Amino acid sequence: MDETLYTPIEKLEKFKENKDAIIIAVQISYKNDTKEDIHQGLIELAKETSSGTWVDVTTTTKESTQADAWIILEKGNIGYIGLPAHNWDISGGFNNVFSNIGGNYFGLYVLKKARLLDVYFPPAIVKQFPGPRFGIDGVYKLFGNMKRMIAGSIVKPKMGLSAVDWAKVAENVFWEADLVKDDENLCNQTFCPWKDRFTETMTRQQKIVEKTRAPKMYAHNITTRDIVGRARDVQALGEKLGAPGFSFMIDGVIAGLNAVHSVREQDDLKHPIYIHRAMHGAMTRGKDFGMTFLVWAKMFRMAGADYLHTGTYGSGKMGEREEMHDVLLQEDPDEIPVDLLDSTMYLNRWLIKKWEHLKPVLPMASGGLFPGALPRVRRFNAAIGNSFHIGCNAGGGIHGHPDGTRVGAKSFKEVAEIVETKEYQALTAEKERLDYLAKFASKPGKEYLKWAFDRKEWGILV
Repeated sequence: MDETLYTPIEKLEKFKENKDAIIIAVQISYKNDTKEDIHQGLIELAKETSSGTWVDVTTTTKESTQADAWIILEKGNIGYIGLPAHNWDISGGFNNVFSNIGGNYFGLYVLKKARLLDVYFPPAIVKQFPGPRFGIDGVYKLFGNMKRMIAGSIVKPKMGLSAVDWAKVAENVFWEADLVKDDENLCNQTFCPWKDRFTETMTRQQKIVEKTRAPKMYAHNITTRDIVGRARDVQALGEKLGAPGFSFMIDGVIAGLNAVHSVREQDDLKHPIYIHRAMHGAMTRGKDFGMTFLVWAKMFRMAGADYLHTGTYGSGKMGEREEMHDVLLQEDPDEIPVDLLDSTMYLNRWLIKKWEHLKPVLPMASGGLFPGALPRVRRFNAAIGNSFHIGCNAGGGIHGHPDGTRVGAKSFKEVAEIVETKEYQALTAEKERLDYLAKFASKPGKEYLKWAFDRKEWGILV
C-alpha cells in the first residue's frame, strides 16, 4: 500500500484563501522526483490543465492570464492546483469540468505518473447542481422506512435469458428480498427487449406487493443513446401497468455524468437514479495514471445519483479485504494514506456527509456478496455512522443456493434482519458474533441458512 499521507483539500492551511477556486490534488512523478523536479512537473501540469502549453508563446495577453492555474501547495509528490471557477463552462456540464480537472496532463510524456486524487468545488458551483432527488431518506421511505439493510439481487445469468425467464428469476427474488437490478450490460438486446422485460418483471412484482404488502424495487437499465427519452418511456409504461416500484439505472461512468444530470434535471421524471459504476476500474485501478473513484463519487452526488455502487468493504469479489484502519474511523481526518482514498469507508463517508444542499447518497455494496458477508458490511457501515443505511446486492450469492433463487434470497434477507436484533448488536467480540450466527443457523428449519454459512466459497464474515 502507498503509505504517502494525503491532506484533504479542506484541511490545507491555504484552503480559506483559495476556497472560491476549483482545487485538484494530483500525485505525480517527474524526472528524478527531487523537490525541484516535482515543482517543475507541477508547473507543467498546471499549464496543461489551464491556459498554458509546453513552450512560451507570443499570443499571451493580460486578459488570458485570468484562466491561469496556480500551485497552492506542494507536499512531497502531491500537488494542490487551483483553477479559476470561471474556467468551468457550466453550460457544458460535467464534460467541461473533466476537460479542466483532467484534461491533457495525463498524456504529458514528461510526467511518469499523474493520478488525480481529489477535487474540491466551491459552494458557488455546487449550488448550481441539484444533487439527489430522493437521497437516503427518500429511498428508504420508498421501502417503507424499514430498519435494516436493503437486500437486493442481480439476476443471473446476467445475459442471455429471455424476458420471461429473466422475470421469473426476478419474481423469486421479490418473494423474499427487496430489490432486483439489471446488470450493466443488459439493456435492450434482441433476446431480452426492455419493454418485455420491464412488463413481465413489474407485473410479477406488483402481484407480490399486493400479496405481501412489502415495497419492492426494480432498477431498470436505461443506458442508451436517448437516455431521457428511454426514462420517459419506462416511466410511462410503469404508470400504464400501475407499477411504481422502479428506479432508473444508469451505467454512470459509461454514459457520463451529463447523462445522469440530464435525467435528474427533468421535473417530470419522478423515480430514483441508480448508478452502476461499470468500467470505473479502467481509470481508477492504476496507481500511476488515472484517478480515484472519490472524484467520480463527488460528481455523481452533484449530478443527482440516489444510489451509487461504491464497494463491499472488501467483502466481495471486486477487491482485497479492507480493514478498519483507525484513520477511517475519524469523520474528518487531517491526513490519510493515499491508497485509502478509494476505500469503501472513505467513499461512503463522502456520500453521507453534509455538503451544501446536496442530500446524502445511498451506498450500494455489490459484487461477490453472499449471506454470510452481510454482518461484516453492516459492522463497517456502522463504523462510519451510517448504521443499516446501505443496499446489498448478491448475484451468485443468492442464485448459487442449491435450493434455488427464492431460498437464496430468503437466506440473504434473513441475515440482514438477524444483524439488527438487539441480541446481535450487543455482541462486541468476533467469536461471539460468529457463535451467535452459527447457533441461529443450527435451529430446526434453518438448514438453508446453515448451508449458506457452511459453503466453502462463502462462509461468515463478521
